[in-house]
Amino acid sequence: MLRSCDVDKLRPGMKVGRDVKDFDGKVILKQDTVLNAKKINNLLGYNIFTVYIDEIKEEPVVKLGNTHGMLDSEYMECYQKTYKKIHDLFYTVGQGGDFDIPLLDSVVANENIDILCDNKIAVRQIHNMSRTDDYTIHHATNVGILAGLFSKWLRYPRANMRELVMAGILTEIGKTKVPKTILNKKGKLEPDELLAVQRHVDYGYDMLKFTPMKEFPNVLLGVLHHHERMDGTGYPNHLKGRQISDYGKILAFLDIYDAMAANRSYASRKSPFDIFEILNSDIQKGKLDQRFGILFMRHLRASLKDCWVGLSDGQTAKIILIDPNNVTAQPIVQTPQNKFIDLNKAENLKVEALLTAEEI
Repeated sequence: MLRSCDVDKLRPGMKVGRDVKDFDGKVILKQDTVLNAKKINNLLGYNIFTVYIDEIKEEPVVKLGNTHGMLDSEYMECYQKTYKKIHDLFYTVGQGGDFDIPLLDSVVANENIDILCDNKIAVRQIHNMSRTDDYTIHHATNVGILAGLFSKWLRYPRANMRELVMAGILTEIGKTKVPKTILNKKGKLEPDELLAVQRHVDYGYDMLKFTPMKEFPNVLLGVLHHHERMDGTGYPNHLKGRQISDYGKILAFLDIYDAMAANRSYASRKSPFDIFEILNSDIQKGKLDQRFGILFMRHLRASLKDCWVGLSDGQTAKIILIDPNNVTAQPIVQTPQNKFIDLNKAENLKVEALLTAEEI
């Protein structure tokens, strides 16, 4: 039986009941295509609002474990409050207002960090929630959370943890000076538009150095250096190796990981395992710091256990085992039909993306 389904309600694993065509009659998706996260994201770029789904051809699904509680209520409440504070902080400064140090202090307060940067649930939580509001604020919030986690993995004292979290959050504050038409543009940016986005680093640093944040030089250097690369190919100052601050080297990984793991106006989200391969490649090419990078990937990979993923053949599955020693290895997953798959041995099958709670 066919039923009409709104595009924003499509889920991986559904089968297309009729050919999906654009306004010119070109077939975008053929009948019987099994949807995955990438195909669904591609549809969002067309003026198509509904798709016919063949419910008869959908295989019965046996729930694997309990997916309720994937979004922890205490965590979500804390995240939403933090998101709102960061939003208010950014746009007040962006519009020429005073930098609200007490507001930032409340964001990096011990009790806030302890909830948001809980090793056991933080990575799963920020991947399971959807980012339907301001992408820049979500990205700043998530980089701050990842900074808190990485501080724990580095065994930083609390004061250094607070600094790195602040730096992670403030990496994006300069984007309040970049036109939203550019930030939200779909597709490849023109050279002048790309340059405008890259200027967010200088904008952010210049905004902060005339505020009370000037008392935190490591934070300012982290903001200024997070797009620099070890081989001098980064920006804004093409620094190399030891010229780049430790915070800048760390935030480079956190920024890349969260940006690639999310849907952006110009690109669909990537699988974390694809991102690990990209990060590892950049380490091997001398672009990213090896010591911080390997530590980050090993700990983050361990945090992905029990996350739900969409596979490249349209199936959903749960990660049950990850090799802790090989940063580019694929996981072993379990499907809702209780089938175990070692993706290192499966031909032409891989993790397409981590799934939000809404997609499961």
